[in-house]
Amino acid sequence: MELEKRVAIVTGASSGIGAVIARFYLNEGAFVYGCGLETCADITDENFAYQKANICDEAQAAAVVKGCQEKFGHVDILVNCAGVTGIGTIDNTSVEEFRRQFEINVFGVYTMTKAAIDAIRGSEHAVIINIVSELGVKCIPERVAYCPSKAAVEMLTRCLAVDCGPRVRVNGILPGLTETPMTKMRYENAPDPEAERQKTRNRYILKRMCTPEDVANGAVFLASDRASFITGDMLAVCGGGQFITTQ
Repeated sequence: MELEKRVAIVTGASSGIGAVIARFYLNEGAFVYGCGLETCADITDENFAYQKANICDEAQAAAVVKGCQEKFGHVDILVNCAGVTGIGTIDNTSVEEFRRQFEINVFGVYTMTKAAIDAIRGSEHAVIINIVSELGVKCIPERVAYCPSKAAVEMLTRCLAVDCGPRVRVNGILPGLTETPMTKMRYENAPDPEAERQKTRNRYILKRMCTPEDVANGAVFLASDRASFITGDMLAVCGGGQFITTQ
């Protein structure tokens, strides 16, 4: 197994991509300490533990790291998956909403990494993986807050790779639009949900939507020894969508 006996903290592990990454890591032999805003996660495994936490709060982020160390002894891997999305232009996105997306998507990653970095530096398999977005490297209409926030995470990932090397490898993943509980409503609320899904599929060269499993496969690879000479890079898991600039 790729991650035998390694210990991973996964933020946003109670649903969506984070939950699937947690399950994939468990299947690869890892111990997983998840956290999120929900009270619990729908994962039952003796090698999994969960803590409710707002990772934007320094004290709560530190408590997650302490909880992981108390439960599993150390930390090898941090997957920063928690994040939010939003649709809007400069005309209809409030300052509060713009700030909210940056607070969670950018400051949350920084706060959690800041809390965990000393523990991770003590590992022989030290890895940080940030879940970014294809929209961190290109823009589309009506994402005036989301695109800049993910672009900031993309650059933060590269800065962390420089600052934390050679001990810690830091990489990002650029998922395409993935149907998760957070994004599902945009399809369910559409006049024709299947037509809306097809519109999304057509955005990509491979003509299908990204799945949480696609992203989790990338997260397993980047955490494994097979990626031991990769740092400061972005793994595009978006069906070629990072190359297409028109919608």
